[in-house]
Amino acid sequence: MTECNPNESVSTPQRISFADGCWLPHDKISINAEDTGIRQGVIAVERLRTYHQKLFSIQRHLDRWQRTTETLAIEGLPARAEIAGLMSELLERNSEWVRSQGDVGITMLATPGISAAKPTLLLHLNPLHHEQIEQRQQSGQPLFITSVVQPDSLSWPRGIKTRARIHYYLADRQARSQDPNSVGVLLDQDGSITETSIANLAIVKSGTILSPPTDRVLGGITQAIVETLAAEHSLPWQKQPFTPEQLLSADEVLLMGTDGGLWFANSVDGTPIGDGKPGPILRQLQAELDELVKTSQSPD
Repeated sequence: MTECNPNESVSTPQRISFADGCWLPHDKISINAEDTGIRQGVIAVERLRTYHQKLFSIQRHLDRWQRTTETLAIEGLPARAEIAGLMSELLERNSEWVRSQGDVGITMLATPGISAAKPTLLLHLNPLHHEQIEQRQQSGQPLFITSVVQPDSLSWPRGIKTRARIHYYLADRQARSQDPNSVGVLLDQDGSITETSIANLAIVKSGTILSPPTDRVLGGITQAIVETLAAEHSLPWQKQPFTPEQLLSADEVLLMGTDGGLWFANSVDGTPIGDGKPGPILRQLQAELDELVKTSQSPD
């Protein structure tokens, strides 16, 4: 790790990141090769983003961060109020870079450190691919159902967010061998649909929204907000397993993730969903979400 003075002010138009008490140029942050995060892949992660250059739904993200770090027994991290303060300072220190980017993402990583002596904590900003996000919201995203099965929840809870993502990586490799713009859909042990590497998903059939049971997927922050919006507008939402056949025959397929917000699948395994365009449920919920983020407020 590059040495630094935690109180030293770093002034540069480039990105500044936080690493274990130090503010450093982004290209100087690193994790020691002996860190448990590297040696055993024990890395808690949380991804947030800004809307109109303000952090969105920070309390829900901190709730999930706390569940993840407690499950992985990563101890000695700053309290959540201090973490929130660090994220605000991160945006302030990078204000010039943020203005050049528009809205940005925030990534937060923690590991048990070396021999659990002291945890490793990194916070940094990442650009959002605005053109890609807009294209997906307007034209949709192709999906392919893969043969990749989610790790059993007896190994680790699916509701925590970690960097153990080999299953997502393999699913996307399968999908992109069919279409380079697609993402892979993962299965559960019983053959039902779970999620993708970048988004929770739900299907719409005859006006009812169906999504996998909560304990079968990563609890998405964006999905939780969309569920709240659906309830406010009396849109029925059920959580139950559904099959690849149901996914293929859905009227609409909703995709929900931090970076992209709410968008839709235009095809599954090459088969168009509906007419391949945004459906009425998607359009209604997307309008409500757009209105919500105008003030960068969420129902935390």
